[in-house]
Amino acid sequence: RVLERGLVADDRMKNFVATVSNHPGGIARLTMLLGNHIASIKDMYHKHTFLHSNINHVHVKVVELQGKEHAQEIERVLIEKGYDPVWDDGT
Repeated sequence: RVLERGLVADDRMKNFVATVSNHPGGIARLTMLLGNHIASIKDMYHKHTFLHSNINHVHVKVVELQGKEHAQEIERVLIEKGYDPVWDDGT
């Protein structure tokens, strides 16, 4: 737990939520994109969104471990690919 706090303080551990297609391969495309940009996935889960959302999408929470510049690069790439990530400062 102490280690995680240090990583968060150093901008080396980040959380974000992204909307991913619920069709086959949707999550695989996201993980491939992150892997191609050297993002290490530490934890990931998905849940179906609420009724007011598009039934064809799921929300995915990913914790990735890198530095601040890398997190900015990942955010830029995710936005370019249409994932529209929402970042969370805590773990």
